[in-house]
Amino acid sequence: MSRPEPTRHDVVVDGRRVAYVQAGAGERVCVLVHGLGGCWRHWAATIPALARTHRVLAVDLPGFGDSEKPQVSSMGNAVAVIDALRERCGVERIDVVGHSMGTLVACEVAARLPHTVDRIVLAGGPITSVLALFDAPITTLRRDPGLVNFLVEAATAGLPLPSSIQELIVRTPWARKLALAPYVPRPDDISPETFGHFLAGVGGPGTLSTLRQGFGYDFTAALTLTRPTLLIGGELDRIAPAADLRGFAADNPAVQQVEVLSGAGHLPMLEKPDEFNLLVTEFLSTDTESR
Repeated sequence: MSRPEPTRHDVVVDGRRVAYVQAGAGERVCVLVHGLGGCWRHWAATIPALARTHRVLAVDLPGFGDSEKPQVSSMGNAVAVIDALRERCGVERIDVVGHSMGTLVACEVAARLPHTVDRIVLAGGPITSVLALFDAPITTLRRDPGLVNFLVEAATAGLPLPSSIQELIVRTPWARKLALAPYVPRPDDISPETFGHFLAGVGGPGTLSTLRQGFGYDFTAALTLTRPTLLIGGELDRIAPAADLRGFAADNPAVQQVEVLSGAGHLPMLEKPDEFNLLVTEFLSTDTESR
């Protein structure tokens, strides 16, 4: 039996409209947070799986997707959006799943509002080497030349593409391969439909202002995480290498599990949806004493 499509909603946070989609029902609430140049559709393959056990909210962060750009972009904006969604649901606690840049948002929510977060899943991150790239670009690139892929992402994620051009790229195999190469080790394995989900977030007006936050960004608050955390990475991820995930886990006792998906790159939820969804649903269904 087919499941209902996610329904589109809006909430106003700090005077700006924020878009999100909702699926599922019940007392358990899970918020999905996309990465740079993303939107809720990056979770298109994840939402149906989580909706079996959760009320799922996949948000377009301020300045991305269908959400309005804030007057001043800051991590505080993103944290306020997640908390506003929690309040709208009328629940005290939520699970948070973040991808790439969204892993930083998830960590900040847990660090700033620890009483609101139950469990955390970080996919394709935390992007600790990317943060090092902002502070010491030459040294970081010498140590890990693969991070040039992030520079490609940063240079292209803010470029708006008309829908007609997006459709043309989706239909053209060589163009799909070119666009996916920095993120996915086997672009030919990605279907046109999946690529359409990936491409949907390109051109967000909040991209450049979000990138500027990387200079001088202090990530140490995330090392104070106390909630059970799962890390999921790709074996061939060149933006958030598996070594970064393992290093973060070694420094953070809240991390209970690190899973590296064989053959996957930076988009594990789209490249390996069945494996990804199984890991996430099993982790979020584990009992937590403080529930």
